[in-house]
Amino acid sequence: MKTAEKLMRNKAEEGLNHFKGILEEQPMLKQRVGNFMERLQLFVDNGVIGVGTAPYFIVVAELRGIPPVEQESIAHCMENMWLKATELGLGFQIVSLTSQMSENQEFLNLLGIPLGPYEINGCALGYPATEMSKVVRPDIKEVSQWID
Repeated sequence: MKTAEKLMRNKAEEGLNHFKGILEEQPMLKQRVGNFMERLQLFVDNGVIGVGTAPYFIVVAELRGIPPVEQESIAHCMENMWLKATELGLGFQIVSLTSQMSENQEFLNLLGIPLGPYEINGCALGYPATEMSKVVRPDIKEVSQWID
């Protein structure tokens, strides 16, 4: 897990430096990329949340195809995982930086996945540090409108 976290932290730093270079040439983009850069800086400074801090870091892989809908397929899978985790009282955190690791040979070697044919994304799973509040859902009749 430490190796995966280190590789992902390095990827965050690489991305941060990339955007710093862009902003040197085009400072007017700061408003568009500023929040993302702050998030990358947090990963560089504190590590990637969920990788090494949660009991489980799960990576989902999907074979690339035509049309390229791998990330959508992974999203559906992770949505179902999230719903089940919530039902079981588990905490679930998407680790979106994982998707940037699909071309990193060393990271893929950790997973036993060959470079090239797969897209990946990941999530952290564990018991939350604080108890999750119950969600009160409105009656379906109050929030739905049927069109005849």
